[in-house]
Amino acid sequence: MFAPNADTTAARDLTAASRRLRHAVHNSSDAARLFDSLAALEERVLDRLREDAPAAKAFWLNVHGALAERSRDRAPRDSCLVAGTRLDADHVAHKLLRAGRWKYGFGYLPDPLPGQFARRHRLDDLDPRIHFAVLAARRAPRLVPSFRAANVDEDLADVTARYLDATVVYDDGSDVARVPRVFLWYRGDFGGPDGVRALLADHDVLPEDAKPRLSYVAPTPSAGRDGERRQAPEEPQ
Repeated sequence: MFAPNADTTAARDLTAASRRLRHAVHNSSDAARLFDSLAALEERVLDRLREDAPAAKAFWLNVHGALAERSRDRAPRDSCLVAGTRLDADHVAHKLLRAGRWKYGFGYLPDPLPGQFARRHRLDDLDPRIHFAVLAARRAPRLVPSFRAANVDEDLADVTARYLDATVVYDDGSDVARVPRVFLWYRGDFGGPDGVRALLADHDVLPEDAKPRLSYVAPTPSAGRDGERRQAPEEPQ
């Protein structure tokens, strides 16, 4: 359960509770009481997350994952109350996890109407790898059941590596890399085309010195590093 007030709750307590919520939804167990306690939080409890950036990132990733997976079985835009404010998965992804960047600004523009809740609780810094956690939560939740504050960087690295391994195809003959369209829709989040290439090289799906042309395509099944064919998570429309 989520503790009800700031006097009894630390940032990592919130993240631990968000992991329990994510697991409850993922395992189809009774998550209703956890959602009820999340709704009943005093908003000032969430302020504790400002003191711990990894905890805040893990918390909102878990809340997003719980909502995204629950939406697969219920209404497409299923929502819940968080400290009295109604949020859905899209709101968490774009208003909070993307650190104030506008959903429709290709990653280059700030959100013109973030709302009071987002101004108060959004992340301070954008980690572009959150896109792959968001995609996995929506389409392949088995890839990312929950995030831990102490290991959120490693967990995001793992999700990103698996997503890229399943979706990116590099043809060194034509010097073209076929990449998922998330890199086009939010290219500013990744630092533009050069930032995309750097991310791909960091995750060993491009040679370090390669500068291919990028072709943005819908993800298709591909062979991973172990040779196994797998279905890549689809991207949001």
